[in-house]
Amino acid sequence: MKKIVCELCGESDFVKVNDYFECQVCGAKYAVAEAKKLFQDVGDTPKPETPPVEEPKVETTPKPKQAPKLTPVEEEEVAEDPVLAPRPVPTTVKKVVVTKKAPTNDSTAVKRIVSSVQKTTQAREEEKPKTTVKKVVVKPVVVEKPKPAPTVSKKTTAAAAKSASKGTNLGVEAKQMIQNFFILAQTAYDSQNYTDAESYANRIIELDPKNCDAWLMKGNCAGWQTFSPNFRLLESINCWNTCLVNSVADEHEDYLFTVRTNCIEIAVAYVMRNITDFKKTPSNEAITKIKETIDFIEPMMRKANQTFGVDIIVYEDKLASNISAMVTEVSKQATATFGKRKETQTDEALAKFIETQDYCIETWEYLMDLAKRHGTVTAILHNIVKMHETIIRSTSYKQSGNKFKVSRTVTLSEKNLRLEKIQKAKKKLEDKFVDIRKRDRVDQKIKNAKYWEEHKEEKEQLETERLQLEHEIFELENSKLKMPILNELKKLEQEAIRLQVLKDNPTYSNKERAAFMEELTKTRKLVVTKKREIAGIINPIEDRIEKLKKKKFTIETELNMNR
Repeated sequence: MKKIVCELCGESDFVKVNDYFECQVCGAKYAVAEAKKLFQDVGDTPKPETPPVEEPKVETTPKPKQAPKLTPVEEEEVAEDPVLAPRPVPTTVKKVVVTKKAPTNDSTAVKRIVSSVQKTTQAREEEKPKTTVKKVVVKPVVVEKPKPAPTVSKKTTAAAAKSASKGTNLGVEAKQMIQNFFILAQTAYDSQNYTDAESYANRIIELDPKNCDAWLMKGNCAGWQTFSPNFRLLESINCWNTCLVNSVADEHEDYLFTVRTNCIEIAVAYVMRNITDFKKTPSNEAITKIKETIDFIEPMMRKANQTFGVDIIVYEDKLASNISAMVTEVSKQATATFGKRKETQTDEALAKFIETQDYCIETWEYLMDLAKRHGTVTAILHNIVKMHETIIRSTSYKQSGNKFKVSRTVTLSEKNLRLEKIQKAKKKLEDKFVDIRKRDRVDQKIKNAKYWEEHKEEKEQLETERLQLEHEIFELENSKLKMPILNELKKLEQEAIRLQVLKDNPTYSNKERAAFMEELTKTRKLVVTKKREIAGIINPIEDRIEKLKKKKFTIETELNMNR
């Protein structure tokens, strides 16, 4: 018996819907022409039906009588014209109710679909190129404990220094060990484990005493481990200096910038660690501690300035900015504690608020002398003025029944005193700005002189070019003045002036004045003509002069710009 067999699932259960044959198992649709090619001989053996999941008993239903066998041509005719359908069959298309079947492993359709999918997947995997992945075993780096440096005699030291000057030849194993130690040191340093980082840096220095990175790392670690009982900033300065001495010329500037930056950051961090008492409890003792800590570290920064040129102005300004930020935080906390509600603004709270703010103002006034930049000084002055004005407006309240009445305000004498302090602070700012401008100008002149001392050839070339431009401009200006046509124009303009005077003279008759007017008109026309001729000649020269002046201005800007 011939039936349509589905290409996808191999089933022959089809229903014709809207000029398409649809498989009731997998849902594939075929056109009439495609369905003709799918006819195959299929046996009449009935398929075993799967029992429903809910009922344990298996019930079989009799199959409906099939329509008489039709050829593909007859099926197409019947599909196109339902009138020609054979009489024994009541309807051309039988209505099939598809019920949801319970999934079973014995279903032939499921098996075929699964097998086709597996074959497709297997074919795709065979097409892919096979790659072998090696298993990498990472062996831990065994680090020995740092050994004490051996004692070296004077002869051995001299020989080592001589070989170091020529360049130490490290073996492959030593280089690998240095690389491993440096990775460990950097990892420890990034996690702020400065003790281990310094230990690894010391191991590198034992292998290569001229390793700049190791000396830089050791100096950083010693600096970050600087505390009041164990002050190691001087040791850091020596390590950084060794790094710079052993650095190559191409890398010297990079190391120098890094050393200066690290020195300032470590010094500021040391001061900030030692003045936390002010943040906890503002007092005169805490302010004194701030001043003493800054005075204590100042000699070290002066030494760093002499050793590798740390900018003291940058250090002091950054330090003032950081301390000012801490004081501002204390001031804001006191303002928040005093609050905006009358219930919290008691006499005791007002006294505590004014006391804390006065400590903050005193610290800001000290920082105004320490700060070295316009922005930092202005910000500190703004805080001083703002806090004095806030204290002047502040009042305390006491409760009387259900209402609050003003208990205390700032007295007139205290108000005037604070206004005077504001004026003094502003005057100090003006004087500070004058000093800062003078200092900046002097510093800039020194920087410019140092730059041109290092670039003498460039300066000489620019100055020579400027002289040549000035000479060329002078020659062009003279060529303009020496033109004969300019003298002719000058004579015509003088003649026009003379005729204008004669024309306006009332002693002459009207006829004579008319003649002067006619002569004046002709002269003016000649003046216009001469000016046009001169413009055609002089304009290119003036354009050339303008270009030369612009070039000269560019050179002067290059010579006078701040470095």
